[in-house]
Amino acid sequence: MKKTTLILFSSMILWNGCTTGNNDENLNIGKAFILCEGNFGSSNAALWSISPEDSTTETQIIGGQSLGDVAQSLTLVYDKLYVVVNNSHKIEVFSLGNDISHEETIVISNGAPRYFVAKGDTGYVSCWNLSAILILDLITSTVIDTIPVSGMPEYLVLNESSLYVSIPLNSDWSSSNFVVEISTSTKEIIHTYEVVSGPSDMELIGSNLFISSTYYGDDWSIYTGLSKINLSTGTVMSTTYNDDSNSIIKNDLVKVGEALYRSTTTGLARVNDDLSLDLNNIIGGQTNVYSVGADENYLYFGSTDYVAPDTVYVTNHSGASINNFIVGAIPGDFAIYTE
Repeated sequence: MKKTTLILFSSMILWNGCTTGNNDENLNIGKAFILCEGNFGSSNAALWSISPEDSTTETQIIGGQSLGDVAQSLTLVYDKLYVVVNNSHKIEVFSLGNDISHEETIVISNGAPRYFVAKGDTGYVSCWNLSAILILDLITSTVIDTIPVSGMPEYLVLNESSLYVSIPLNSDWSSSNFVVEISTSTKEIIHTYEVVSGPSDMELIGSNLFISSTYYGDDWSIYTGLSKINLSTGTVMSTTYNDDSNSIIKNDLVKVGEALYRSTTTGLARVNDDLSLDLNNIIGGQTNVYSVGADENYLYFGSTDYVAPDTVYVTNHSGASINNFIVGAIPGDFAIYTE
């Protein structure tokens, strides 16, 4: 899981107002956030900060009991960072400016929130338990409307007047194969696209929306696939890979330069024009890769054995090693900023 956003601020403090204790003069140059999910039921989710080329600035911003149970995703909106904590049913909001500070908690009662996007003063959060998209007023931090969907909504992509939602599971936990398009003005579903079952991450490039998928066969064999929706024509192109229980293909999609890549257990594989993957030229070369992020200069690989501590590897776009960082359990999302 991942969603990479560019962010900017100049110095950092802990949630409780104490300084980090790190006086490195380069603290505010080329930094990034790493969100560690933590283990289900353990309330050990954590938010970390790094400077990609300076391992001494690695800092845990907040974690343990304070952040909550299973941190799912993080999203930047203007000068605020929204951290979705799935099993604690809440969104933690951090304010970014000269300092970083905890601003408030938005409670999503029994909602199992997953992902968050925003445009202007309106936010959208996908909620599995509610089978719905909640609409938030970001000025008042309150829920102002609900858009019901059929199944469990996952990733969200905003494009002009439309919100695209991947739905990997039906309400009975069976696989779904739909991406829905919702009008942000009418708040109604205006298109439903059939894609490879188990749609998850999405990446919008021009007028094409790419969707990664993973689902299980009757014998629990693993299948992965990729779909492309041409939003201008409404046509869908899909391909499915017959994988096995030792699958190396993961779900994260990232754009590097003008090319699209999909994550694997060892790095990134380029997506070819026919939606196949170039598995012979993996960028990265790590092990146990769980998540991937990218910015204009670096690639970020979250590696995990599902027990803290875990490691984030930073490389350039060619895969050459830049640095690595010891972080909390299950690094799953990145928010990256430059000055």
